[in-house]
Amino acid sequence: MKCNEIRERFVDLLYDEKGTPSASPELRDHLRSCASCQQELAELKDLQVTLKVWKDERPIRPIVIPHAEPAYRRMRFPVWHALRYAAIAALVALAFLGISNADIRWDQNGFSFRTSLLPKTAAKPLPAPDYYTKEEMLEVVNRVTADSQAFNLMMIQRAMKTMEQENGADLRFVVNKLKESRNKN
Repeated sequence: MKCNEIRERFVDLLYDEKGTPSASPELRDHLRSCASCQQELAELKDLQVTLKVWKDERPIRPIVIPHAEPAYRRMRFPVWHALRYAAIAALVALAFLGISNADIRWDQNGFSFRTSLLPKTAAKPLPAPDYYTKEEMLEVVNRVTADSQAFNLMMIQRAMKTMEQENGADLRFVVNKLKESRNKN
């Protein structure tokens, strides 16, 4: 057998444990006759012993999460989230009322609400409009949507900038440690 074929089967000799195939006689015969294979097997056994006694080192620096909040603060639902959702819900409700030709009245007869998908007929003269038209409602919806998109874009940009700064700091740290290790050698 050639040395390359023998070296691929060193595992049989290194891990001579229960459940693993035992080394073949031809493998053992080659090892007795080849000094380079004996040396390489001895080095692998030394490495195996070293790895068995290996103990992990403590991290170089602790992992710190910036601006960590106490758990009780994270559990609460922030008020501004609730206000934002309430504003969106109100906007959706107003948009629905505007698009559906809603007629809401509160007078001495009480509260009345009427809606139709078709425009109102001109049979009765309509009072002066004290409500948003469809165009005005669409404009309001478009403005709120644009503001929301701008806010989300700003938050994404801040997050990316923070990640870039952290990546740069990590890279500088790794480069410094690499230089220190090279200087020690």
